[in-house]
Amino acid sequence: GQSYGDPPLAQALAALDTFPTVPSRWLPRVLEFALGDSRPLRAAAQRVLDKLPDIGKRVANVLGSSRQELRIEAARWLGRIGYRPAIPALYAALDKEVRETVSAELMTALERLGEDIAPRLAPATLLQQARKGLKAKPPSGLAWLNLDQLPACAWRDAAASPGAQVDSDIIRWWVILAAKLKEPAANALLVRYLGLLDDASAAALGRFLLQSFIARDTAGPPLEEALAHAAKEAPGTYQYYQQAARQYPDFYAEQGKLTEEQIFEQYKREKLAEYAGTAIGEKGILALTCCVPGHELVDAMRLYMRDHYTRRAQIEAMLEAASVSDDPAVIQFVLGISRRYRTASVQQKARLLVDRIAERNRWSPDQLADRTIPTGGLDETGRMDFAYGGRRFSVVLDARLKPVLLNAAGKAIAALPAARQDDDPESIKEGKQLFTTCKKEVRQVADLQTARLYEAMCAGRLWPAHEWDEYVRRHPVVGRMSQRLVWMRVAADGSLLSLLRPSEDGSLIDADDEEVSLAPEDRIGLAHASLLDDDQVRAWLAHLKDYKVTPLFAQLARRKPALANPEADLIDDRLGWISDTFTLRGAFAKQGYARGTTEDGGLFFEYTKDFAGAGLQVRIEFSGNSLPEDNIPAALKSLSFMRLGTPGGFGFDDRSGGGSGGVPLSKVPPVLLAEAYADYHAVAAATQGFDPEWQRKMPW
Repeated sequence: GQSYGDPPLAQALAALDTFPTVPSRWLPRVLEFALGDSRPLRAAAQRVLDKLPDIGKRVANVLGSSRQELRIEAARWLGRIGYRPAIPALYAALDKEVRETVSAELMTALERLGEDIAPRLAPATLLQQARKGLKAKPPSGLAWLNLDQLPACAWRDAAASPGAQVDSDIIRWWVILAAKLKEPAANALLVRYLGLLDDASAAALGRFLLQSFIARDTAGPPLEEALAHAAKEAPGTYQYYQQAARQYPDFYAEQGKLTEEQIFEQYKREKLAEYAGTAIGEKGILALTCCVPGHELVDAMRLYMRDHYTRRAQIEAMLEAASVSDDPAVIQFVLGISRRYRTASVQQKARLLVDRIAERNRWSPDQLADRTIPTGGLDETGRMDFAYGGRRFSVVLDARLKPVLLNAAGKAIAALPAARQDDDPESIKEGKQLFTTCKKEVRQVADLQTARLYEAMCAGRLWPAHEWDEYVRRHPVVGRMSQRLVWMRVAADGSLLSLLRPSEDGSLIDADDEEVSLAPEDRIGLAHASLLDDDQVRAWLAHLKDYKVTPLFAQLARRKPALANPEADLIDDRLGWISDTFTLRGAFAKQGYARGTTEDGGLFFEYTKDFAGAGLQVRIEFSGNSLPEDNIPAALKSLSFMRLGTPGGFGFDDRSGGGSGGVPLSKVPPVLLAEAYADYHAVAAATQGFDPEWQRKMPW
């Protein structure tokens, strides 16, 4: 069963979830958990009670509770299950509610149930609510945020006088309200609030809060403190290293070579790298960042995740905040994290967010990914024309998928020229923004979609012909990428009908340059050497060479291994190939693998690569290393496949019953098996080879 927190209670709720009806004697206790303080138990209990025919009525009664936490949770629950008979009770509760945080959740529930709450969003009403809310003491944890520096904002629509300034008290109150709600994903009410602002204002507010959150969360100690720390510690450490190097030269030779200045710099860097505080307690303000332009959000998150990857809670909060956005660049970024990331919990969080985004749009995760690939502003032909003051420029893609800027005469130029005196400043600003966004989005698409297409090949994904034609072949960037790959046309029964490649002129051709037509019932997938015979592979290699096509990635090189026992759950034909841990680490990284789970004592024994589309994790076991890593003798062991975990049980199958506890090789998609086996052998090729005495030479 799923783990929800406290094991006995979690197991009891998991067991109750399997019952067709909940025993009546358990109802009061389960309802208590469903509205309690423990979020995991609360979610599990609500899932148990959702099946009750009268659960909506029971929850609606809680709206009258004297405890604001219960009123908030009741409103959220009613909105989630779509219980429209509770609408009168929600309005009644809203009319007498004195807590602004509860009022926000009540209005969110009404909005989710289809009610028009626009009359309660008039500027005068919002100002009255804001001034009432601001009378209370603001959250003490928010003292670091200077609310006087919040950007000026303007209303969007005619009813509020478009372009008219929003009273600063309203914006100030929204920020405090978001902080009090403590949820980084904006609820329906906050989304509506942001929708009342014009686009530039919503983006500016979100940008300010995102930058402020990151600045607060990543701030280090002042330089003076770091210098004082280094001055205090460096002399003693230098003397210690000098003495130790003389007494124990085998162990301290390198430290003995360090000068006192070098040790001073080390202490200074270490101190400056420390975090002076954190903003995670105020993660609620991130709910107001969902209107930041997608490429800006992605750039900010990518930089934070690169430099501060240990701040797991903050990364998850930023991902959750971003997931409210329907900007294609943001959705593609979250999709990318859900497929592969160094921290398992962050990857699992991204998977849950992808499911939430897909459900919001009524798409499968794969359909979501297809439909939200950014275009960079390019049309289907891969071109963008735009005005720049009184002149016009164009952008096209070169053979390497790099945006190229063209002037009106069609000549490539390095950059946009300076504006002329009579040029419209707004047109100049918009032209620069279009070109900048195009470059960023095309770069992101090229990276993310290469990885996504490779995973689709490994998982054996098949697109309905019309969806492949619309979302892959006709996409201005991915369509160009698809021309560098060989595709399969597959019948409804799974049989191969033909192989094809989209050509530069827009047609579909086979290896002999004959045109291929698609039928409505066809399905399209990526070809691979493990699915083709030798003649087909040779023909397509010759075709790609004739057309001077550089494949997007290798499809036609890696064969499926011959298996002595297809029902085995591991391959170990490189067992005992020895090297050292740093060489293996580099070889695994080259193939895209990350360090596996760290066990007790800081030990780890495998490198892994996730394939979410196939629901599998590739695991290559080795003799092991400890953290922090030392360069010690190491040996390869085995290759196996495990099913990716479900929420609450990430990454592990039941290992009982002998073997690796992994998936039988016969159940692994053939392309994934061939690719993982080739990775295993590629890592082995970086070693010194097999050593019959490998076990004796290992540290453990």
